Amino acid sequence: MVRKATKYLPGILLMLIVGYAGKIVASYVPHSEYVLFAIAIGMIVRNLFPLPKFFAPGIASYELWMKTGVALLGARLALQEVFLIGASGMVLVIIEITVAIVTAAYLGRLFGLKEKLASLLGIGIGVCGVSAIISSTSAIEAEEDDAAYAIATILLFGAIMLFLYPALGTLLGMSDTAFGYWTGLSIDNTAEAVATGFAFSEAAGNIATVVKLSRNALMGLVVLIMALYYARKGITGEVQNKAAFLWSRLPKFLIGFLAFSLLATVGFITPSHAKILNNASKWLFMLTFAGVGLSTDFKRMKAGIKPFLVGFGVEAIVSIVTFTLVYYVIG
Repeated sequence: MVRKATKYLPGILLMLIVGYAGKIVASYVPHSEYVLFAIAIGMIVRNLFPLPKFFAPGIASYELWMKTGVALLGARLALQEVFLIGASGMVLVIIEITVAIVTAAYLGRLFGLKEKLASLLGIGIGVCGVSAIISSTSAIEAEEDDAAYAIATILLFGAIMLFLYPALGTLLGMSDTAFGYWTGLSIDNTAEAVATGFAFSEAAGNIATVVKLSRNALMGLVVLIMALYYARKGITGEVQNKAAFLWSRLPKFLIGFLAFSLLATVGFITPSHAKILNNASKWLFMLTFAGVGLSTDFKRMKAGIKPFLVGFGVEAIVSIVTFTLVYYVIG
């Protein structure tokens, strides 16, 4: 057990060093958040220096720290606040997912992409990035090459948005609330959405996390609908147990987030406990942001030009539509 755990230590220590280096750099740059610096340093280290393989297990664990950090984040958000954000955001989430999937299907036909590849792009962009693509690949019986193209495209735009969105938000004079909604609605992967929100401000990061979780919560339903769609066309097999299918696709860290939020709401978690958990989540997010950078291998992003163009079109339309919705609905 100890030997198994020690294989993660080198990568975790590297993430700590990279994340803390981001904090040091940010301390010398006025009005900046460390998040982007941690990610940027991680990207530089990953792509300029050949990392020994023994770092890989620890770096790959960043998603675990992200999910744990998101769950702990619930301790500082009362349940009524979560539901308020989620309720107002859920309609926007449904619109965003619909726009992404419909746009991907249309552009996919326009550019001659395989239907399932277009579906994977639409689900990945609309719901929650790589996780949604992986879940959908088996559900709609897509080819591994299609999944690889879709994931590469998603990763490429996720890396771009990490740096583009905070600059645009500042340029457009967006409030923390508006930017949090926009980020939570339009950025694909959970880690990148959380990182981008916190790169703008802590308040924006909290809102982006909750809105993004609203998208994640619908992953099982969206994947089920797509599986049933292809089954009815006779392209895939039937879904035997819909309830079990939905449970298998539900992000479990969402349940942890709601559980901590409930405990904070009823007073089981005191303000002093919440402060401790809040500090723990910040350290876990620091590992996450460094891990995002250290996992961004530009060599993996060589998607074909057609998936790239379709992905760019869908990402652009989703960004514009969600920005417009946020502007008129949230203000």
